[in-house]
Amino acid sequence: MKSFALLAVAGLLSTLAATAGAQAAEYGKCEPKGERGSISLETIAADTLTVATVLPNPGWYNGISPEKIEDGFEYCMGAEIAHRAGLDKVRLVNMAWDQYISGTASNYDIGIAGTTITEARKQVFDFSQPYFSSNLGVAVKKGADVSAENIRSKRIGVLQGNMGSDWVIGTLKPDQQPSLYQSQPDMVTALIAGQVDAIVSDTTLVLSATNGTNGMIEVIGQFELDQGYGIVLPKGSANAAVVDQAVAAFREDGTLADLSARYLAPLFGVDPASVPVWTLK
Repeated sequence: MKSFALLAVAGLLSTLAATAGAQAAEYGKCEPKGERGSISLETIAADTLTVATVLPNPGWYNGISPEKIEDGFEYCMGAEIAHRAGLDKVRLVNMAWDQYISGTASNYDIGIAGTTITEARKQVFDFSQPYFSSNLGVAVKKGADVSAENIRSKRIGVLQGNMGSDWVIGTLKPDQQPSLYQSQPDMVTALIAGQVDAIVSDTTLVLSATNGTNGMIEVIGQFELDQGYGIVLPKGSANAAVVDQAVAAFREDGTLADLSARYLAPLFGVDPASVPVWTLK
């Protein structure tokens, strides 16, 4: 009887400890759905998933600073990874885009910042499989005379280090060298001010950036690319295979679809698939 009682108490304590651990998780408003502790990660800080990103990025990360982010597609995807790895905390490391994409930083476990997978970047990082499809959208001031036929002759703004800048310079090859900007808000501000005729960046980014301009800016076309956003890991990371498998699981169990419906559909205002696809002329 005594042994049975001791076993019962031990079982109760184990249950309480597990419950306390689950309650202690700090994921903002995110609500992870997967099995806690179902994967294993090596992290640079105990009980914490350290995520590199580039802020601000509404819809993907909702909040005014790294410490105040509460939810968003990419933040909650990171929280889902942390939860399934049995980690109670997600800590964000905010970087400038050029610092983030250079591959020189090492103070993070994974990077989630709308990073398009390219062969060149695979030389610098390890990537997960895509968690989101990526095209390049063209945004202009409403009514502007910009089209697939004449865009090469226009003044174009791009985000430094973004796939859009590489594509504009190397594939579109406009008549004038594109203007480079350090952040998405800077690029949108330049468009509103008439410093450029069009901006080219990820369709999702230009849709989210222009959705709050009350129709002043519109996304009139997109160039289709056979690429997508992947989770970034430092080259040679021991976590690469596990994170890749996690993204595959997110696609299969509906996690990605749920996050997109909750955070991205309201953000864009329109279905990205409804934006006309342009071909180079």
